[in-house]
Amino acid sequence: MLKPIAFLSLLLLLTFSALSLVQAPPAPPGPVGPYLNGIFPTRAPGASGAWGLEDAWPELAIPSPLQIIPFPGTDDLLVLSKRGEVWRVSLSSQTQSLVLDIKDRAFKAGEAGTTSIALHPRFGDPTAPEHQEIFVFYRYKPNPNSWNEKGYNRLSRFRWDGQAQRFSPGSEQVLIQQYDRSTWHNGGGLFFHPDDGFLYLALGDEGHQQYKDASNQRLDRGLFGGLIRIDVDNNPDRSHPIRRQPQPAEWGPEDPDWGPTFSQGYSIPNDNPWQSPDSSALEEFFAIGLRSPYSTSFDLPTKQIWVADVGQVLREEVSIIERGDNLQWPFMEGTASSETHNRPQEVIGQEKAPLFEYSREVGPCIIGGGIYRGALYPNLGGKYLFADYIKGFIKALEYDPVSGETSEELIIANVKSLGLSLPDNPGITGLFPQPDGNILVTVQGNEFDDAGKILRLTAEEAVADPPQLLSDLGVFTDLTARSVSDGILPYTVNAPLWSDGARKQRWAAIPNDGQYDTPEEQIGFSRKGDWAFPEGTVFIKHFELPVGSSPQAFAPLETRFFILGAEGRGYGLTYKWNEEGTDAVLLQSGAQADYALWENGAPAGTQTWEFPSRAQCLDCHTANAGFVLGVKTHQLNGDLYYPASGQTLNQLDYLSQIGVLGHAFTSPADYPKSYALTDDEASLGLRVRSYLDANCAPCHRPGGIPEISLDFRFQTPLYLQNMVSQPVRSANSGAGRLIVQPGNHAASEIWIRDASLATNQMPPLARSIIDEAYLDKLAEWIDGLPADAGQVDHWVLYPNPAAQWLSLRAPDSWEGPFELAAYNLNGQLVQRAAFEDHSYFFALQGLPAGAYLLQLSNGQQQATERFIVQ
Repeated sequence: MLKPIAFLSLLLLLTFSALSLVQAPPAPPGPVGPYLNGIFPTRAPGASGAWGLEDAWPELAIPSPLQIIPFPGTDDLLVLSKRGEVWRVSLSSQTQSLVLDIKDRAFKAGEAGTTSIALHPRFGDPTAPEHQEIFVFYRYKPNPNSWNEKGYNRLSRFRWDGQAQRFSPGSEQVLIQQYDRSTWHNGGGLFFHPDDGFLYLALGDEGHQQYKDASNQRLDRGLFGGLIRIDVDNNPDRSHPIRRQPQPAEWGPEDPDWGPTFSQGYSIPNDNPWQSPDSSALEEFFAIGLRSPYSTSFDLPTKQIWVADVGQVLREEVSIIERGDNLQWPFMEGTASSETHNRPQEVIGQEKAPLFEYSREVGPCIIGGGIYRGALYPNLGGKYLFADYIKGFIKALEYDPVSGETSEELIIANVKSLGLSLPDNPGITGLFPQPDGNILVTVQGNEFDDAGKILRLTAEEAVADPPQLLSDLGVFTDLTARSVSDGILPYTVNAPLWSDGARKQRWAAIPNDGQYDTPEEQIGFSRKGDWAFPEGTVFIKHFELPVGSSPQAFAPLETRFFILGAEGRGYGLTYKWNEEGTDAVLLQSGAQADYALWENGAPAGTQTWEFPSRAQCLDCHTANAGFVLGVKTHQLNGDLYYPASGQTLNQLDYLSQIGVLGHAFTSPADYPKSYALTDDEASLGLRVRSYLDANCAPCHRPGGIPEISLDFRFQTPLYLQNMVSQPVRSANSGAGRLIVQPGNHAASEIWIRDASLATNQMPPLARSIIDEAYLDKLAEWIDGLPADAGQVDHWVLYPNPAAQWLSLRAPDSWEGPFELAAYNLNGQLVQRAAFEDHSYFFALQGLPAGAYLLQLSNGQQQATERFIVQ
């Protein structure tokens, strides 16, 4: 029997031995100040940081503003709304009044709606009462609430009612009514030439690939694909009557009650380029060869007509148009030859290439703004302003007419990254220099009935770049070994982004004073959604390529930084390593370089590496995606070795233990987890969807690509990702294809485009090598899907409760189009929407938290579901 003292000694010994087997919790990595100890600025440095956008008139609420023109004799403006309205606006008092309402006849879906307005040059002149009128170009349908995209392109004039102080909808005189089978590529850019007084209107083609031949490069059919010039004053001294009527491109409307295609009420200028006394040609054309000329402007000092033409798969174009020009669409797209259309044997007019173009990797939807002639910003004087609707940038183009050389200057990298309160999924619709020198910017959202924004460009103090050398940032204590300084956390992801075979290392510097013990130092954790990070957090990603036959031999390429800045803004920078691998230099713009390609220890040619520009960083790191990619629960639910403590821990567990997660971790099995393609622990479908989440979901999610309802986020159920057995929507895709055709990968658009290095490749940037391993797994997964995969026999809302978006799926047995109506529990209608396909993203940003009822109807069937806004 042990004596009491001996027993106590043994007990203490066993206790200490047991405790010694339990690893002590890891220590935090050390303190680090915001912006990596202040080495990075609080907002984007460089040229774009010298400009901002200001919501100077927050009280204005104009749905989908597209165009701004002066209202003669006043300081007021006329603002065109896409949905069929013209508003008179006072910026000084922030008031608006409706002066034209044709919603009862204007079809607003897609690129349709009212796209352009112009006042008669003598509007406001009391000696010309017959000219108190506005000209409107819009998409007309007898029933504008029916989603069928067939309709008419209409040019009409409306009379001003001085007593009512508005334009009379009942005074409409239709000048042109052209049947058009597609709601896309309608055109716009209506203006009067101040010298000749004629009305000019830019017209697009008929939208779809199969309609190109019928609506392009011809003068004998319809009013499509060119710039027309007409005399609305019908002056017989300089113009003559219409000799030829336009026709539908191939066939007219199926419904005989819809009415004919016709032109009336104007004359043809005698000096238009294609006169046709025998009425064999439409004499309205001033130039041809345009695809989708949404933006047209006239520069008074130079007497030049500028047009921005949206491309298909290759180029966005800016051109100066002269009499008789042929802008070459569809046999040319910019300076690139078409793969589907040959140059005609006899080309109409004089061929003209654009004076400026940019690749659709840079942006896929150019918005022209005209030449700046104001005095407020002298450094913009004489430069052409333009934007991109999808990418959100604003740029200024300088053009030397003698040498023909152009140069562009970045003004705003991305309107979505400025921390402004904007409508959901915002896009820039116009840039409008004002007489006082200010530049107004119109923005619309995903829901065309929702209020858009009129913003004002502002000059800000330029922000200096951080140090030019990576070695001067204080990030690495050893550049060769990539050993990081105190306060910088390593992390990895389960399903990495494909980066042309590069190996990557990742770190994050989350500001703290040595202990993550306050909410300002912690991550805003979400089990299924995006995490929130403190302002001044810096993410670091280092890229290197294999070199030589040794599997351990790698050469550094670049080290990227993404900074979460002030006012909800984010920006990215990259440092390009020198050939010796001893240091890296800050890049001012994008670049590319060729490197030897090694595969399995053997040389395999060369590969071109694209170094992103600062603006391109925001192509993927979007505000809609929360700027931060990859750092979320399902990606970090995996193990990582932490050399500072000598421990291998689940990353969520580690972040919880050091206090930065702001969440008490339980067990890895309690949290979602994504998987690498090579991880056989998971099903093939889960691995493929993990890959799509990492590579595609930054853009393909609610609020991402307009008019596209794909949602590749990891947590979204397969049948709501809207890819299996769903038709393509992009003009760059093959007509009639399915995004994923169960059992047939070779016919599936997702496999075709992911296997491509052509202009239709996906992702559209940052990839020059095909990921063969992924394609093999994708093909295997598609081929194994049953025929009924992705089908839905009931109405689905997801997630519910929701914060910003509801993903909706109507039953497959129902026929569209569909209408949605949201009601509060008092029965009041609070929001509505219409859509054609069975899937839709319903925006909730304007709804207060609470419970609602959502009604779905297609005219014959109806269903109602309850949903909650968090």
